[in-house]
Amino acid sequence: MKAISDGAFHILIGHMELFMALSARFKSLIRPMLFETDYDKGARILNFRQRQEMVWFMLDGLAREIRVNEWSFKERTIWFWLPFTFLYTTPGFFSQQPSQSTIELLQDCHMVMISYDNWQRLKRLFLETEKVTEMIRDADVKLRLAHQEQLRSMNTEDRYKENLGLMDRLFALTKRKFIAEFMGMSVDRIGKLRKKF
Repeated sequence: MKAISDGAFHILIGHMELFMALSARFKSLIRPMLFETDYDKGARILNFRQRQEMVWFMLDGLAREIRVNEWSFKERTIWFWLPFTFLYTTPGFFSQQPSQSTIELLQDCHMVMISYDNWQRLKRLFLETEKVTEMIRDADVKLRLAHQEQLRSMNTEDRYKENLGLMDRLFALTKRKFIAEFMGMSVDRIGKLRKKF
């Protein structure tokens, strides 16, 4: 773990400014609180029932969120994180409740991170922090709700066609089993749709 580089800082701030303009003061306050690191493929950076002490911003790589059944401990992929997304679970980082999910890295990943303590300190120092955080969280919730609606209301073929770009990207990067779990279909069904489209 090292202090954030100029390049990583500009990428992160550029992404955050897609949600709202950030003041020079906010940028100067947040920069010393940010760190940059690399993780190896296969690492589980957050485990089931663990308290998430960091939130990550992925610069490069691929990760999946695994929902763990509390009684059987059976695992199921419910989300993928691609570059330029924030990695956190709900409940998890923001409430500091034990996570109901695991975060596993499916490729070597390059990340920026901020600790919960630093994020809380930044919120106290600058009101802008709460607003941009909520805008980022709202955008993430919107994507997850749209995915849940597809699982409820669309048949497997329409669901696959609706996500063709994402499917092409994921098939090149990870296991068919994980993609099938995320898409709410069997491995056999997703294989047939892959061949068809």
